[in-house]
Amino acid sequence: MAGTRGPTPPRHEYEALHQARHLQATDAWKDRYKIRAGVEGTISQGVQGCGLRRSHYWGLGKTSLQHQLTGAAINLIRINAWLTDQPHARTRTSPLTALRPAA
Repeated sequence: MAGTRGPTPPRHEYEALHQARHLQATDAWKDRYKIRAGVEGTISQGVQGCGLRRSHYWGLGKTSLQHQLTGAAINLIRINAWLTDQPHARTRTSPLTALRPAA
């Protein structure tokens, strides 16, 4: 058995990956990603808390109404959390990270 690393990626793929990783280290990229992270959190809240994965109705009009009401419900949930000073949910800690000693 030769090596366990597998085939070497083509040079252009390696350079594109290297450039993308370098770009992700910049502050401008991190600022843009914060917006995406916020949108992803809103979508996750809608799916997990309000059942947005499936439509309860048939037809585009009723489904659209369901999405609009779900958006309003998420806004009310967030306003309530803000008014009652509920802290944001903590990010999940992986089991490997949990083993790391405290600094």
